[in-house]
Amino acid sequence: MIDQKRISSKIGVVGSGRGLYVASLFILNIGLARSLGTVGFGSFQQVFIFSVIFLIFSMGIPETMYFFLPRLKEEEKPAFIAQTLSILLIAGIFVALFLLFGASTLAKIQKNPAIENELRIFGIYGAFFVASSFSDPVFIIFKHVKYLFILSALHGLFFIVLTIWQYFFNCSVLTLFVAMGCFGFFKLILALHFLIKIKHETGEIHFFRAKYNVLLQLSFAIPIALTNTIDLISLRLDKFVISFFLGTASLGVFSVGAIEIPFVSVFVASVYSVISPVLNSLHHKKDYAGFTQLITKTLKLTAKFVWPAFIYLFVFADHLIPLVFTDDFSGAVEPFRIYLLLMPLRIFLSGIIIMAIGQPRVLFWASFWSLLLNIILNIFLVLKIGFLGPAIATVISTYLQVLVLLWFTLANLKIRIYELIPFRVLFDILLSSVLAVLIAFTLTKAFAKDFKVVLMSLTIFTGAYIFIGSKLGLFRILSIMDILEGNFLGKKDKN
Repeated sequence: MIDQKRISSKIGVVGSGRGLYVASLFILNIGLARSLGTVGFGSFQQVFIFSVIFLIFSMGIPETMYFFLPRLKEEEKPAFIAQTLSILLIAGIFVALFLLFGASTLAKIQKNPAIENELRIFGIYGAFFVASSFSDPVFIIFKHVKYLFILSALHGLFFIVLTIWQYFFNCSVLTLFVAMGCFGFFKLILALHFLIKIKHETGEIHFFRAKYNVLLQLSFAIPIALTNTIDLISLRLDKFVISFFLGTASLGVFSVGAIEIPFVSVFVASVYSVISPVLNSLHHKKDYAGFTQLITKTLKLTAKFVWPAFIYLFVFADHLIPLVFTDDFSGAVEPFRIYLLLMPLRIFLSGIIIMAIGQPRVLFWASFWSLLLNIILNIFLVLKIGFLGPAIATVISTYLQVLVLLWFTLANLKIRIYELIPFRVLFDILLSSVLAVLIAFTLTKAFAKDFKVVLMSLTIFTGAYIFIGSKLGLFRILSIMDILEGNFLGKKDKN
């Protein structure tokens, strides 16, 4: 029996902390874009783009905790956690060394030698980032999500302070990365402190002394690491292509178009990170009906929030981008709309589902062929149609990858697509969103000022979506209070 109340409360806590963190990163990008301009912001992105290295060097080790910890005996857990922390600490050191000695080469590849020192300092932040990446799975699995909330919230507040500091005092980009390195060290120490506080549950953890089965963990982690590496390269490939072929200023504008919407990413990631251990447990017990049911309910939940956001942002993008980032970034509207086409897919986090099934190698091969296609399409389309080419290439390759993984999931669970995907509910959500955006667009098309259009259209759209959705049976208007109280999966689900 799935404990929906406990899952819902965890999603609320984890989502709140991550929401502040991701929103603050979004605010940081806005502040830097407005204060640095297209060229300066492009240079910042040329450094920040190498955050992909952090996840590559973590080798998929944090994700293995979601799979192994729910399956281990109590006496085995301390050794496994200690081994994981040791590996992540070593991986963090390698991140710092890689950027220390590779900064010159990476700067030359980006055709901007001025970012060498920034890359070296960024490596220090990356080392602490990797070393503390154990916190998400540990505090979720041991049901201490309050510590995860504190870590995420503090990280978010730090980025907000950093944004204000740079915006009003115009400090150098190098200074920003130094501050990030200092905060990374503080966050690692705090995460370890919280871990020590729950040692009565985790057991006594001894760095570099306790051992579990290293080969078993690495055999599971390596396909995940390779998959993450390929996915991250594929995700950042468009920016590398734009930077290489079109230069720093174009990268600054394109990065705004490719920016991730904070609410969507944090909401979906929070939901799936909380249900990931549950999915693992259900599959381990061979409760395939419960496994399928939980995925279906999660698709219903996430789509009710993600799909209307997609529709609204797509229609009003030409007002939102200039309002938030200034008219200098108005060229980002078209790539922004192209990338929004990926949002409908966000409700189906196929990677977590495939890992719960215990088939990380399938993820690797799907990602590998998707990356290969993405590279070919990126280069071909940027040469053929220019600025918008990489965005189109990324969307095409991502859709094909998700379709392949969906097919594998259905085949593995031996079910038909309509048993997993709630098409009727998704259609009602799409219909409600389209009708609501048509009403909002019609009532605000006479206004010229971006601020007035965005404010009024968002208000009208939200009200219309809730009203129409309630008429179609997606939710009761009064049940919105259930969401606000933390009952994210709802008390009733007649769909």
